Amino acid sequence: MAKKRKRQFDTQQVQWGDEEMQQRVDARRKAAAAKRVRKRVLSVLAFVAVFFLLVTMFGRDIVRLKAENRDLKKQQIALEKQRDELKEELKNVDNQEYIREQARKQLKLLNPGEILFTFEDDEAADDAEKTQSGDESKVKDDKSGGSDG
Repeated sequence: MAKKRKRQFDTQQVQWGDEEMQQRVDARRKAAAAKRVRKRVLSVLAFVAVFFLLVTMFGRDIVRLKAENRDLKKQQIALEKQRDELKEELKNVDNQEYIREQARKQLKLLNPGEILFTFEDDEAADDAEKTQSGDESKVKDDKSGGSDG
């Protein structure tokens, strides 16, 4: 078996002058300095990229939350207005005239002798709901052909 031999360099063959040695040392220093600069630049770029990524994520969340907040404030205003309307309506609950009006509108109740005309459009029915009291006999006479004369 052959033993591994360590390579030995003949130091007498590799003799550099002071200038050549200084040039090689300077070249290595410059290479090391350039390597450090590249690492720093890459580190700074990575930091900036992460920073902008976080700013973008949080910025998007902030914008979304502000929009949601604005919508909730609008909803709150609408609910407060509805609450005020309901409070006003609650004040009228004991008023007999208000009760009659609501019974006519919502339940379509009639007084004796009244006729209710309904239309297909619900809004038109509320706006143009016509009731006639005492005119029922007149309407019947018109339908019968007016045999009286």
